[in-house]
Amino acid sequence: MADCCASNDNILLFSCSGGSNVAQIANDAAKALDQLGQGRMYCAVGVASRLPSFIETANAAGKRVAIDGCEVHCLKKGFEAAGVPVDVHVVVTDLGIAKGHHFNYGPDDVALVAGAVGDKLGARPCCSGGGQ
Repeated sequence: MADCCASNDNILLFSCSGGSNVAQIANDAAKALDQLGQGRMYCAVGVASRLPSFIETANAAGKRVAIDGCEVHCLKKGFEAAGVPVDVHVVVTDLGIAKGHHFNYGPDDVALVAGAVGDKLGARPCCSGGGQ
């Protein structure tokens, strides 16, 4: 599996992690993608806070993936304000998951979002399933 996913080493994954189900789904999807070798999760708040070393690392990435929870697009807007481009943007609510101020969701919701990111990245089939 490592050889299959080697081309994804320079992809950074950033996620919303706010106080709603869709935010936590975004965060869990980024963690799952990292565990599957689809990229490396990195600190979104460090970039949005305009910390120089975080911006430098984000700008050096081959691709930057932003997974926002809802239509407010806090993550993407934070990156725009910091001058860091977003190459792939996925919004959880755009995938048909309703936002609620609760944390009731399941693995199917996380898989839906991770799959949408994988589709946008053009993930190869050998990288899209299984675990570590």
